[in-house]
Order: sequence, then structure tokens, then C-alpha cells
Amino acid sequence: MNFSGNEYKRIAIIRLSSLGDIVHTIPAFNLLRKQFPHAKISWFAEPIGVELLKLVSGIDEIIVLNLKTKGLFNKIKEIKKVLSLYRKTFDLVIDFQGLLKSAILARLLKGEAIGFNKENLKEPLARHFYQRQASLFDETRHVILKNIHIIRDLLPGGGSAVQYPLKPVPMSSRLKDFLEKNKLEKNNYVIINVGGGWESKLMSIEQYVKIINRIKKYNYNTVILWGNEKEKAVAKEVSCQTGTLISTFFDFSELILFIRYSRLIVSGDTLGLHLADMVGKPSVGIFGPTSPWRNGSLLKKSVPVYEKLPCSFCYKKKCGTIDCTKKISAEKVINAIEKVYEA
Repeated sequence: MNFSGNEYKRIAIIRLSSLGDIVHTIPAFNLLRKQFPHAKISWFAEPIGVELLKLVSGIDEIIVLNLKTKGLFNKIKEIKKVLSLYRKTFDLVIDFQGLLKSAILARLLKGEAIGFNKENLKEPLARHFYQRQASLFDETRHVILKNIHIIRDLLPGGGSAVQYPLKPVPMSSRLKDFLEKNKLEKNNYVIINVGGGWESKLMSIEQYVKIINRIKKYNYNTVILWGNEKEKAVAKEVSCQTGTLISTFFDFSELILFIRYSRLIVSGDTLGLHLADMVGKPSVGIFGPTSPWRNGSLLKKSVPVYEKLPCSFCYKKKCGTIDCTKKISAEKVINAIEKVYEA
């Protein structure tokens, strides 16, 4: 059954993971929320994204779906559990994931399932499970605009502004103590994020050391940010060689405030970079296998840094050389940091 306008009473969003992709879907959700202010909107997400989504205003329900659980039997069991609770609950199901598993889930929920154009799907077979598909989107444009495209194309009437409806985030005692102890004042420190998710997105320890040592002449307060134990080990090594402060571990609300209070963040194409956009904080984005025009900051004061090679922007998670990232010069990054800092 097709609905239109305010006839949509129950809407489901499927954007299971990753964290960066969830952030990139929030502006599309915001437009949906404005277009259907009285509808109940639910969001299906993997466990890793739940705490982040709790910080977004306007989501009525977050439904945990763990399809990363090991074994086909456990995956089927997880889907059956969700279907037993939510089948025939929704009028509209929007699949922002674009995978076969998410499209099948959208169809099984028995609402009107909509998704990307077949040419824009990560797994083209997913198209067979949608009742409606958006028109073709230019993949060289930003992924945030791609998500918004579904709303504007299939549910006309909404706007196009990129906005993040965040709830007020209180300052935790842990973050307050960290800032005060290290004399980090608002808009007075630079974050160097050594995390990256993909191996191919990561600069070397030598690159981080060279960048930090070179910017010491500017007397910037610098903090090294990490997000997991592997990244922490890198952060410790960079700190050891540069004498630079390392952050403590932050939860999502603390991380958002930590980035918001900084002057700028230097980061690869990963969560820290995307959260900076969420809170309107300019960044220096480091890009190798992914495109800054598709995945980078949309803020005018942000500056992307990359080394254009024949193999650049291949979107491969692993690479034998990772030349696109390893060959980024410290000078390029430093010049970008100076430009953004002074701006």
C-alpha cells in the first residue's frame, strides 16, 4: 500500500552501522522528522550505534538489531525476534543501508519499502525488495546528500538543509576534570586523531610525529585522540616521541563536547571527523582511499588534505602499499592546520 503526506503514521529507518554512516544519515532523518512531525519514527541500528543515536533529538524509538552476531543461525534468530515484535507495524520503511540484508528486512517488515536507485546500491540485488527506488544520484557528491536524496525524491515536500538535531549534552565530571587538569580552554587546543577504522586510512606513527613536532613552533595546545586499544598504543608511541598529551577515553557525549570545545580537529575519514561537522567544528581531513568530496567535511572553513595518485579514492580497506595515505606530506597537513587555526 502506498501512503502520502501525513498518512505515514509509523516510519522505520534502517541504518545499522557504521558510526560514521549513522552520522551521515542524521540530516536525512532530520528532514523526515520535520516533514512528518506527528509520525512515530523508529531507527534500526546495531548495538554500537545505539548510544550515539540516543543523543539525537526526535527519534521515538531505537531498535537494536545485531546482525554482526556470529553464525547464520544466530542472524536468522535475531531477525525472527525483531519481526515477531515489529512486523506490520510500519507504514513506511526507509533503507539507508543499501545492502541485501537490510533490503530483505525492509520488505519483511511489511511496510512500504523504499531505498536507493539500483545504480547507487552497494549490493544491487537489494533493489528487488523495494516497492520504490529513488532516482539516480551522482556518487561523486557527498554521501549526506545521497541520503537526503531519498527523502527529497520519494517523499517530496521536505527541505534540503544539512542539520543535526542534537539533544543538549551536559559536561561530565570526567571531561571537566581532564580539561581543567591539562589547562585546555575552549577554542584553545588542537586535536590530532590517530584513529581511522580502515588500515588504509591510517597515517604512520612517523607522519604523526613529524606533524606534531613541526607545529610546536606555533605553541598550539595539542591533544592526541584515540578510540580503542590499538589506537591507544599508537597514541602512546606518538606521545612518547613528541611529549604530547593523550586524551582519556571518552563516551559519545564526552567526545562530542571535547571536539566542540576544541579549535579544530585533524583526523582521517572516521567518526571524529564526522562528529566535528555535527557540532560545526572545522577540521583538517586526511584522505587516502576515500574521497573528501564524498566523505569529507561540508564546513567552509574545513580543509581536506590528500595526495592525488592514480589509485586514489579506491575505497579499499586494505592495500599492499597504502601510498595514497603514506605519501601525504607533513608540510601539507601543517599548512592546512595553520590555515584552519587562524581562520
